[in-house]
Amino acid sequence: MKELLQQVKKELEQAYDHPESADLDRCITQLQSAMQQYGDKGTMIENCIRSLTQARNAIGALENAGDISSAAAFGQAFNALEQAVESYTNASDNQLNL
Repeated sequence: MKELLQQVKKELEQAYDHPESADLDRCITQLQSAMQQYGDKGTMIENCIRSLTQARNAIGALENAGDISSAAAFGQAFNALEQAVESYTNASDNQLNL
């Protein structure tokens, strides 16, 4: 799951830099499938999906104007993904310490 989150985060960064080639729908679908498969930390993954959806919806504004609200949508999605990655990193670190 951690690897998937890192991949989605990387694709989000690319979508911000190159919105014309973004495919955040695929990322959203992957996270929805993973959430059903893994189930743990469901609320956190739902927050990532919601944030990615907002970023996807802001792509048009980012391409045309690059306004603050579109950048904020991408920032929120990035932060949600970053927190999710950290939660899986901390969970694996805790298991190693047992």
